[in-house]
Amino acid sequence: MDKLYGDILAFRTRALEELRRAQRHATFVSLLSLDLSHLSSEKELQRFLGVGEFVKNLSSLVRGMIRDTDIMATARGSRVFILLSDTPSEGAEALSSRLQDDLKYFLCDNIRSPQNWRIHIDKYSFPGPPGEDSGFRRLLENLGKD
Repeated sequence: MDKLYGDILAFRTRALEELRRAQRHATFVSLLSLDLSHLSSEKELQRFLGVGEFVKNLSSLVRGMIRDTDIMATARGSRVFILLSDTPSEGAEALSSRLQDDLKYFLCDNIRSPQNWRIHIDKYSFPGPPGEDSGFRRLLENLGKD
């Protein structure tokens, strides 16, 4: 499935379908966005031949931490998106916490600079907090447009 959604536009289409389904059936859906943009410098990478190999191994680590039904996609090597169907915000928060911990050790082993041993994770969920727009749909609609 990850190969199918390697195209960020295909991922966006599927994610928007899942969001519409969640709205129609009053179920949950969440999305995690991992920001890797600060890791773009090849001189930072210790163990890998380049950014592509680093992102491949990082993606394998993330794939091992999520369910088979979750969908993962990367956008130009600078972001990783994880679509969590039937997952409330609490579930997304729990996964985000586990990812932060495991990614910190992965980065510690593979990145020279301690200031880069953290990856920022944005969380989007439907339904969101009452009266608050989480930006979920806006993020999805803008994926692949830049």
